[in-house]
Amino acid sequence: MAERRPQRGSSRPARLWVVPPGLMTYEEPFEGYRVLDEVRSGTGVMLWEFLRDADLWSTTPPESRGRLFAPGLARRRRERLGALGAARELRQQLEAVGRALDGRARNPAAQLTQACHALSRWASDQGLPHTALAFAHSAALATPDEPSPAYAVGLLARRSAEYRRAETWFRRTLALARRTGDWNYYGLACIGLGNLNRQRGDYPTARTWYIKALRVSRRRGLWDVRPMALHDLFCVAAKGGHAEEAEGWARRAYRAYGRRHPRLVVLAHAVARFWLEGERYDEALQVFRAVLPHIDRLTERRVVMSNVALAAAGMGDRLTFAAMWSETWRLVDDYEDTERVAEALVALAQGAAALGDPDRGQLAAAHALKMAVQRHESEWRLAAERVMESLRTVRMGVPAHVAQPATAAPAGPGDEGLNFAEHLVAALNSMLATTEFTT
Repeated sequence: MAERRPQRGSSRPARLWVVPPGLMTYEEPFEGYRVLDEVRSGTGVMLWEFLRDADLWSTTPPESRGRLFAPGLARRRRERLGALGAARELRQQLEAVGRALDGRARNPAAQLTQACHALSRWASDQGLPHTALAFAHSAALATPDEPSPAYAVGLLARRSAEYRRAETWFRRTLALARRTGDWNYYGLACIGLGNLNRQRGDYPTARTWYIKALRVSRRRGLWDVRPMALHDLFCVAAKGGHAEEAEGWARRAYRAYGRRHPRLVVLAHAVARFWLEGERYDEALQVFRAVLPHIDRLTERRVVMSNVALAAAGMGDRLTFAAMWSETWRLVDDYEDTERVAEALVALAQGAAALGDPDRGQLAAAHALKMAVQRHESEWRLAAERVMESLRTVRMGVPAHVAQPATAAPAGPGDEGLNFAEHLVAALNSMLATTEFTT
């Protein structure tokens, strides 16, 4: 009789995935310094105090937390909040942090994570990237076995150009997600690592991570991750100059998102940027104009406006270019955060060069180069240097060339006679109409 093989998984012990640590601090003289430096007011001091107490609580063994804070500190926290008179949303979340630290919450760790995450989102909306990252990190410390808070730290660290820190937290997310079976965050962490390498200018490594995210999305039925992976594969193909392949990925991403998905706005912007680089200015300008009403976040609005300026310059529309030039610079000068500033200013510099305005082009390109070097963004450093080189041959008032409306790309399978640009514009306008009707 043949020997029977043991059944798979019948007695094999479960594999324990080693979870690497995330980088805790990044070039700060003391914990929370960047919060105080970024918010120089009573609100900043209050945020710093709550952040410090939350981190202390999270890094203290549970059995010692009851003796952690001096008697009467909870009452003094509430008195300080009352005297501060902060915005309602901010005050509610700080009160939630206080309840968790005082032991008045049923599940203090989960409440602390939730409140710190909300504070991080508030800071991000206010254009305070270091404060947002600090509270995201605090949320991850409160629930160290959960992949979601770890992923948020990686995402915000990448946006702040803290690449070493971002990579450690994305890799931690991978291990936590695999250990807990949360494959959605596993896929998101793959995309995060891909975006990190793309931001560094390492496109082959970025593509490898995107393919990994696409494969896990297929195996695990991750319908939110799949279109994002397709979207990012389009971006890598576009940057590599593979126009036909890029257009194919873009159409697949569009179908995977569907006409109502909120990230369709991001895809439409990326496709319009791709057309811009291919000198399909008319299609690009149509889509950028449809994208702009959907964009509220400061860093993204800067980029969209600068791309409207460049598309208008390509069409010879000096009035639109001048309006977008002024508005983009206002959003650069009035806010301290530097995320995607280099990208926006490179587009302005390219537009100025296209219209034969070397002085404006030099101004934008020089500042873009400075920001790109400061943030170690090799892609935009090289782009700024290329624009500065091209400006040497631009004569004042003589446009490089004015594009004529290009023939639209043919419709793909199932596109019902519309070209891709018309599909994107129609979907974006439909989303906007629905939003206005329901609000």
